Amino acid sequence: MKISNEASVELKKLRAALDNMYDKLNVSLYKKNLGAKVSYSVVNPFDSVSENFDYISTIIRDLQDSERVED
Repeated sequence: MKISNEASVELKKLRAALDNMYDKLNVSLYKKNLGAKVSYSVVNPFDSVSENFDYISTIIRDLQDSERVED
């Protein structure tokens, strides 16, 4: 696949945005468990969206490695 230099720049910005979202989502939070006694369990929000991140980052990486064409 061939992409323009402008598209390559936009892909780099998209990749940076994904990295930033990863940093914000990859934290430990605590979920309150219901019951007679109060207890909490550790939850990582990134775990629920990790497959989406993997898919998107793979596509971006493949596009960034594509051949460049002159604008």
